[in-house]
This record gives sequence, structure tokens and C-alpha cells, in this order.
Amino acid sequence: MAIITLTTDYGTKDYHASAVKGSILRELPDARIIDVTHEIRPFNLSEAAYILRNAYKDFPKGTIHIIGIDSELTEDKPHLAVEVDGHYFIGADTGIFALMFPDIRPSAIIELNIAQESDSYSFPARDVFVKAACHLARGGKISLLGSMRQSFVERKSIQPSVSSDNKEITAAVVYIDHFGNVVTNVTRQIFKDVGKGRDFKI
Repeated sequence: MAIITLTTDYGTKDYHASAVKGSILRELPDARIIDVTHEIRPFNLSEAAYILRNAYKDFPKGTIHIIGIDSELTEDKPHLAVEVDGHYFIGADTGIFALMFPDIRPSAIIELNIAQESDSYSFPARDVFVKAACHLARGGKISLLGSMRQSFVERKSIQPSVSSDNKEITAAVVYIDHFGNVVTNVTRQIFKDVGKGRDFKI
């Protein structure tokens, strides 16, 4: 049975994360569910992309990743299932896929054709994404989940800038972890190119 991971901004106080898990187990009683995190700051796509981009690589190929962040269905924000690097990612087309994979071309992008059957308030992760994930976990083809798309919404991450004298880098903080470590958007290559082995200060 494939692994299904959850990355959301639901927190752990409310019932939402457990409702998604319960919905998975109702369809697949022996499902293997892993929480990546439910502590993304509300609607923070950059934070979610950073965490999931770094986490998914340690899971086996074929793992299915549900992204429950800003997932309300709108005309400009359809629900997608994306196959990238041997993994499946299910979420709304908010730009998060472009943030996660700026340099990797997807094997497939499918716009989901799954209606929410619940008559309660909209809860796409539970009512739509779970159905897509369970289909894939059973070995179903991603192409059967909807219609093929050629691309998803492009969203560029903030890039560091370099001063005209090539001596200073202006950076942005991407993430601050549980231990207080600060992650910036300065890559090792940019730092080497500008720093040239010189002493530096932050």
C-alpha cells in the first residue's frame, strides 16, 4: 500500500487534520498516513513549498502527498494531481507546485474531475483530495482522475539581489525552524560567486 502524506495549515487544535485521516482510512483501512506538518502558517505557500520540497525526497517513489493549504476550488484555482520525480502531489493550483519544482518538469499534470459530495461547508482535502489519493494508492492511473493540463500556475520565489559593486547580497528569510535556525534564499553558488572567499558579516 502506498504512503499518503499530509501537509496543511490546519494546526492540531481543531478536527480538520483528523477528519482527513479518517476519510482516508474509511476508503483504505490499511493506509499508511504520515504527517509532514500541520503547522504551516495560514495560507503561507512559500513556507509549505520549502518544507515539502525538502521532505518528499526521503519518501519512497510512488508516495502521494496531499497539500491542504488554500485549497478552495475557484475558476482560477482548480484542483490538480501532479506527478513529479516519481511522486504524486495533490492540491489546488495556487502556484505552490511551481514554488516546489522550479527546475523539474512534471511527468503529468491532471485537473481533477472529482465533485465534492458533502453538503456541508467546502473541505476539498477531505472530500476531493482524499478520493484522488486513494485512487492512486490502489494503483489507479493518474490520467483517470481528470483532464490533462500542460502547465500549472507560475509563481516565482523572491530572489536575492546583489549590489552594483558586487559586495553585498540582499536576502529574504524563507523559513525559521523549530530551533530558531534561519533559512535564507541565498544559494551556496550565489554566496561563493559574490563572497569570493572574503570575510563577511550578516
